[in-house]
Amino acid sequence: MSSKNPKKLFVSKDTPAKKVESIRAFGYIYFTLKFQGMVITEEYRLRHKIHMVANYILINVVYYSSYIIELFFLNNLRQLLENVPMNICVTGCILKFLVILRLRPSLIEINKKLERLDSQPMTEKQKDKMRSVIDFCRLISVGATIFYMGVNLTHALAAANSDGSKLAFASWFPYDWRRNAIRHWGSLFVQTMLQLQLALEQVANDFLGVLYLSILSEHLQIIMERFANIHYDPEKTEEDSFQDFIQCLEDHRIIMDIFEIIQNTLSFTIFLQFIVSIFVFSTTGLIYLRFSPSFTETVAVFVFMAAEIAEIYPSCYYSHKFMEKNGSDGLHALLVKLDGLVTKIPETSYHIHADDAAEEDNLGWKTDTNYLGYIHVGK
Repeated sequence: MSSKNPKKLFVSKDTPAKKVESIRAFGYIYFTLKFQGMVITEEYRLRHKIHMVANYILINVVYYSSYIIELFFLNNLRQLLENVPMNICVTGCILKFLVILRLRPSLIEINKKLERLDSQPMTEKQKDKMRSVIDFCRLISVGATIFYMGVNLTHALAAANSDGSKLAFASWFPYDWRRNAIRHWGSLFVQTMLQLQLALEQVANDFLGVLYLSILSEHLQIIMERFANIHYDPEKTEEDSFQDFIQCLEDHRIIMDIFEIIQNTLSFTIFLQFIVSIFVFSTTGLIYLRFSPSFTETVAVFVFMAAEIAEIYPSCYYSHKFMEKNGSDGLHALLVKLDGLVTKIPETSYHIHADDAAEEDNLGWKTDTNYLGYIHVGK
């Protein structure tokens, strides 16, 4: 069988199944946000606003107040040490959730920019790698959700084995829940449900920025590979020769715009989490060292401390990973590529704004001011 236009045999378009969609990486995190009444869409309906306000009042005001009030009804040091860690954690969770709420309009714009990056040229290998990163982000979301909820269920299990003498966490109830088994189990159930809702809120607080950084790092890697593949082609016009280069610059600018938004959020949450972790580790550790908790209580304490590490380590790791990938090696490769193009087409002038304090052989990206935005191409 022959064809008059054999080239069409090699033309392929991405089917919906093969299309790269970075926003899929955040699907499970967005699902947890729906429990808070927060929907990442331009159309924010009244029912979503009512849900968000009601949830915020219930979890971040009423339930948080129960920990504060309980401070006035403590009888011994152990009760104080059991109350303070959660008091600090809930305080940190509230502050971080306020940051996420303020970030919502920016997330909508970020997702639009990610769609643009997804539409840029990619090899099949790059697409497969991006899909792997997206799937890994979804796995992280599920794992973090299960782990955070498991931490609270572990404390609930310890309370269930206490013969009605304690709850999962030292919070206040407007009645004596120790009076009978019905009150104890009813109070434990209500507290556990509120804690699980708080855990879902905490997942988004701690991992939303991490997932965005992971996706940005992969998009940055693709752009660097596109830079590396740019070369002077004598069969192309001057304008065509630089079309890919200029497009790479624009895509990098988009990535740095997104990173600046995420960085402003992460810098606050990481700083806050460091403070929270210090207090939580010190007070929780004293419970184990000063008293003799049961096996279930000991497991709950160590799981709780592991959760504190999980709240801060991924943010630090992926922030460092992105900055390292966007470091001096990337700029050096860009300058070498640009120098090669300029020598081939000398009539075109290029002006690069470099840091005066940087040495010639050790130039670095100006990530806080979108370094590549300073590169001007013109005749």
